[in-house]
Amino acid sequence: MSPAEPKLQQKLDEIILPTMQFRNATIEEAVEYLRVKSREFDQKTASPVSGGVSFILNKDKAAKTSISLDLKDIPLGVALRYCVEAAGLKYRVDARAVMIAASFEPKFSPPILDNAAAIIFPAMQFEGATLEEAVEYLRVKSRMLDSTKKGINILIKPGGVAAEVTLDLRDIPLSDALGYVADLSRCKLTTDGHAYILNPPQAK
Repeated sequence: MSPAEPKLQQKLDEIILPTMQFRNATIEEAVEYLRVKSREFDQKTASPVSGGVSFILNKDKAAKTSISLDLKDIPLGVALRYCVEAAGLKYRVDARAVMIAASFEPKFSPPILDNAAAIIFPAMQFEGATLEEAVEYLRVKSRMLDSTKKGINILIKPGGVAAEVTLDLRDIPLSDALGYVADLSRCKLTTDGHAYILNPPQAK
């Protein structure tokens, strides 16, 4: 995020939703509504691509509850809190996105490998992708977007439990994007200096 751009918490406080009405909505539907409306009403960024707020929903262990709300002139952050509480979830405001999950492990940031923080993805969207599909996309696109065309090496340790990855992000560094992929797939993310390594959780 450049110094000229507002911080994410500031956007959550300043973006006002004129109306928000749900009747028996799922948390997925509510989060998608907030994502779309945040871009529509974000007046701080001139570009519609980079505007708004990115939300990441980790559906693992999420309660299957419905959300019914009827609100007017509500700050985006307050609307988010109401939706998340109604679904029995929690949220965390990161530098690039808002993460929504049932619980959070202590945040761990592996060392930045090479220029992973400098490789910026203008847009990244996965809907129910496998971990392998998400990593292959990151690997290939990192080579396309890297000025040296080297990209970043990413490995997945064999075995482990399969997981789906759903993301919709804008202007995201590769290092941050990979961290979110690791969170959603419940992988431990490390690096040996040559590659990022994803260690999937093992079946119990």
